[in-house]
Amino acid sequence: MTTFLAIILLALLIWLVPLYYRRWHRHYLRGKPLSAQQQQLLADNLLLYRSLSAQQQRELQANMALFLNSKEFVGCEGLEVTERMRVTVAAHACLLLLDRPNDCYPDLYTVLMYPDTYVARETRVDNYVKSTEHSAREGEAHYLGPVVLSWGDLQQDLAHPEHGRNVALHEFAHKLDEEDGHFDGRPLFTGTAAGKNWARVLGPEFKRLRALPARGESDPVLDNYGAVSPAEFFAVATEAFFVIPAAMRDRHPLLYDELRALYRLDPAALVGART
Repeated sequence: MTTFLAIILLALLIWLVPLYYRRWHRHYLRGKPLSAQQQQLLADNLLLYRSLSAQQQRELQANMALFLNSKEFVGCEGLEVTERMRVTVAAHACLLLLDRPNDCYPDLYTVLMYPDTYVARETRVDNYVKSTEHSAREGEAHYLGPVVLSWGDLQQDLAHPEHGRNVALHEFAHKLDEEDGHFDGRPLFTGTAAGKNWARVLGPEFKRLRALPARGESDPVLDNYGAVSPAEFFAVATEAFFVIPAAMRDRHPLLYDELRALYRLDPAALVGART
């Protein structure tokens, strides 16, 4: 019996020690202050930052400290990753986490950065036939894998917010979406009441967007790419919610309310208070 108990205790220690270490390490990294340079880059490259409350700014910086110290940034095709690139990507990734319980994308270890739109190779299998295609990409999020971003396209998005696009917000919305084990357009909700109207609102909105091209129409707020799948609809809606929030609220009020409840932020009100 003594030997059996000793084995059980040893097994518990083997399980608990790494668990508590990871928690301590995350807490330690969150406590590392951003440098003066990083804070300035954050204020310059995240549109909503100056409109956040002091508490929200502190929380955002803490999550960014964890992100910047736990994720590897890799430049592709000769790109030298700068501090501006790192801070800009981290700021948009962590904006999605404000006021939400999170471990800051725990299954993400690497962010791959391309200088501009890049060509990706995609292999598909259909009825035992394997085919390979090459397509131009601005970014992509691999399930339980890296996020890939075009810095050139992200710069264009930041320079022209009126277009309602942001490839960093788009791809990190996919990383939120995967947290329940599926890319399905329904992120992981906390609590039984949270997300109860999600399908009731997003389902019809998705179908409405899919029907527009057949009528030769497009939505003035949501990019047509959102009609590809529920996962892409969620990512496209996230972009519009943060980048052109007033237009999103006016054109799609129910969808806006669902995203406001998910992200626990009201960007339209913040933008209105700033102007």
